[in-house]
Amino acid sequence: MSNGYRIRPATLDDWSNIVALDQKIFGEYGAQEEPAIIRSRLLIFPQGCVVLESHSMDVPAAAETLGYGARQSSGRRFMAGYLTTEKWDMLREPTLDEDPRETHHPDGRVLHITTLAVDPTCQNQGLGTRLLDHAIAIARREACLQIILETARAEQFYLRHGFRRVYERIERGIKLTVMLLDL
Repeated sequence: MSNGYRIRPATLDDWSNIVALDQKIFGEYGAQEEPAIIRSRLLIFPQGCVVLESHSMDVPAAAETLGYGARQSSGRRFMAGYLTTEKWDMLREPTLDEDPRETHHPDGRVLHITTLAVDPTCQNQGLGTRLLDHAIAIARREACLQIILETARAEQFYLRHGFRRVYERIERGIKLTVMLLDL
């Protein structure tokens, strides 16, 4: 654990906080996912879902106001970010709200980053990079050959980390850039 943050496996107990953070980050422009889809991801491919949390006493004030800090005996636990993924059997175009019960293939060789998110109060601290590095480690552990994702606002972040831009598309009126990393 560096800088007071640690990555740990996500559980169904995290579901409501993940949904709240998803709404907070992506809801402002209509890209939030359906809560049932997020729950399915936690159930279908739990080894591909993690949360980034802080045990610091310095929970960002904005996060505490919104109720993201939860009391624990050792202080506060704050979900600063999360990552959800699934495996596909072939490379194809991602779309929002895909049901992993239909799209996840346990033997797939393409890791789809369905969501990588860092709370706005915690951005620009390298936490997104930590989550992305973890996604790459998941892909390697799962013998994936490629990682695919779509982003509305983080194209430059992914380009800095070796992804290439494949194409753009519009969904829900949102311009999304599909990006790919060959492993």
